[in-house]
Amino acid sequence: MLVKRYVVKEMPEAVAMIREDLGIDAVILSTKKVQKRGFLGLFPKTHIEVIAAANEQETPAEPKAQQYHARPAAANAYQRQIGQPAAEPAPPAPEQAPAPAPVQNSVPTPAVTPAVTPPATPVPAPAAEDGEKVLREVQELRTMFRSLLNSSYNQLMPEAIVNVRKQLLKSDLSEEAVDELIERGIRNIDGVHEISEQEFRGILTNFIREDLDRYSPPSQISLKSKVVAFIGPTGVGKTTTIAKLAAEQVLSRGKKVGLITTDTYRIAAVEQLRTYANILGIPLEVCYAPEDIKRAMSAYADYDLILIDTAGRNYHNLLNVRQLNTYLEEIQPDETYLVLSLTTKASDLEEIAGNFTQVRADKFLFTKSDETKTYGAVYNLVTRYKKPLSYLATGQNVPEDIEAVSTERLARLLTGDISYE
Repeated sequence: MLVKRYVVKEMPEAVAMIREDLGIDAVILSTKKVQKRGFLGLFPKTHIEVIAAANEQETPAEPKAQQYHARPAAANAYQRQIGQPAAEPAPPAPEQAPAPAPVQNSVPTPAVTPAVTPPATPVPAPAAEDGEKVLREVQELRTMFRSLLNSSYNQLMPEAIVNVRKQLLKSDLSEEAVDELIERGIRNIDGVHEISEQEFRGILTNFIREDLDRYSPPSQISLKSKVVAFIGPTGVGKTTTIAKLAAEQVLSRGKKVGLITTDTYRIAAVEQLRTYANILGIPLEVCYAPEDIKRAMSAYADYDLILIDTAGRNYHNLLNVRQLNTYLEEIQPDETYLVLSLTTKASDLEEIAGNFTQVRADKFLFTKSDETKTYGAVYNLVTRYKKPLSYLATGQNVPEDIEAVSTERLARLLTGDISYE
């Protein structure tokens, strides 16, 4: 059994290396995203760790022939690793293959067969054990390296930079994003040990603002949009957010607005939105199935804007995702907002946003910003998925507790330059 570990940027690169080193019969035991350190050994870049294995002995019909073919393949793989030319296995095989024939005439066949057959049976067990052992060792080494790295970070870096890094991590920015920002900051200053904490925080604040503006310049409901849908997991405040935006469009912009809800799963969801509609004096259509969408849309043919509330479901379930897509195909929205709560853990938000890549989502809208002091997930998601920011919901009051995103203010909140008021 030959087990090798590869760390590459892209999976096709690993596949090519595995085929070259281990042959076309090699098996990939595991794949995992890892961080490879860069500048000063401190700043990680995301790579893919691939563990692959190949048997030194295969199991075709002819046991002896298998030995002569498998061993040169393994030897060639090893010779490639150390830079030596591969051996030529083809010529010896025909010469040695007939050799056992005379021996079989003089020696009973049963004596030969056990010598070859037993090694073939336990091959899978060592393969699994070796693979698990390698993975355990890799995990232990990674843990040790991370511990040593974190302990040495405070010794290598000035206190000002260390403090800013702690603040960014406290804000729930991913460690990879934090170290990339700090690396950029260090490269843009002359005297690392002379810079103050406030100055370095200001530099990173500018980087964060520039990233947010570059990856996804904030974008509110477009003046050209007529149909706008809102999607997201359960409990994030989609219905209340729609009521706020409807009030803003009716009261501030004088638009003729109609509401549609497909959220017939949650108890009192329809009544909640109907209450807001009655207060604003606007109509509400309820759709119990995708076929009802056309009827509701035709009722709003002469309206300026249609806001559509969808059901909050568990989108770990692919069936729920398919159901949502069925509705969106009927709706054909001009814009779709993915509504997420900032009180959700950053790691969970990453997973939720990843699940929604199977659904069309044009912009991010974050709720419950008044209930948290960590906003790093906003930066993590925006820079990863390159979708524009739109609004921040800042409370439960309708219609006032919602605002267009300010990247300057958000960047200052992330670096601790200001606190949420």
